[in-house]
Amino acid sequence: MNLIKRLFGGLIILAVLLSITFLGHPYLSLGVTIFSIIAVKELINAFKNLGFNTPILLTMALDLLLMVEAYFNDKKYSIISFALLLMLVFIYMIFNKKYVFSDFLPMFFIIAYVSLLMSNMIRLRDPRYIFMLYIIAWGSDTCAYLVGSIFGKHKIRSISHISPNKTVEGFLGGIVGATILNLFYSNMMNISHNTLIIILFTIVSAILSQIGDLIASYIKRQCKVKDFGNLIPGHGGILDRFDSMLFVSPILYLLSIL
Repeated sequence: MNLIKRLFGGLIILAVLLSITFLGHPYLSLGVTIFSIIAVKELINAFKNLGFNTPILLTMALDLLLMVEAYFNDKKYSIISFALLLMLVFIYMIFNKKYVFSDFLPMFFIIAYVSLLMSNMIRLRDPRYIFMLYIIAWGSDTCAYLVGSIFGKHKIRSISHISPNKTVEGFLGGIVGATILNLFYSNMMNISHNTLIIILFTIVSAILSQIGDLIASYIKRQCKVKDFGNLIPGHGGILDRFDSMLFVSPILYLLSIL
C-alpha cells in the first residue's frame, strides 16, 4: 500500500513539473514560485520545533520578491533589489514588537536555502536545462538508491549521524548513473557543450544533488520531523522533493550561460 501511495505521489509531482515545463517559461516560473512559497512555509513550521517564531508573511513576501527578480533576471537591479529586501527586513524588525531578534535568524537561512537556490530554476530560460536538472537530480538519487541497495557494503561513517544507510557504492553509483543519463540526454538534445564540460558539470551536480539530500536530512533531524510536509502522498512535502534540485540548479544555470 505504501509503495502504491509513493508511486501515485511521484507520478503527480512528475506530471505537474513536466506540464509546467512544456507549457513554457511563464508557467514554469509561476509553478516554481508557488512551490517555493510552500517550501518556505514548510521550513518555517519545522523551525517552530526549535522554538523559533519566524514571521511567515514577511518571509513569504521576500521569497516572492526574489522569484520576481529572477523572472526578469536584470543584473542592473539585482543588487538594488537585495539591498531593498534587507532594508525591508530591518524596518520590520524595528516596528514589529511581536518578534524578538532571534526569530529573524531562521528567516535569513530560509531565504538563502530555499529562495536564492530555487530561483535559479526560474533563471534557466532554456527548457533543455530544466529537463537536465530533473535528469541529474532524480537520476542521481535513483541510481544512488538502487546501487546502494544492491551493492552497498561500505557505510559512509562521517555522515552516519545524518543518514546511516548511505554507502560509498551508492554515492559513486549516483554520480556514474547521472553522468551516463545526462551524456545520453545532452547528445540527443544537441546541447552545445563539449563532452568533457558535460561530464565535469554532471559530476559536480550529482555530488551536490546528494549533498542537498543530506542537508535536508540534517535539517529534519535537528527539527525532529520525519518529512517537511504531507502535500505529496508517500513523499512528504515540496521541500522533500526539491531538496536535491536546490543545489543542482545554480550549477546548471552557470552551464547554460557559458
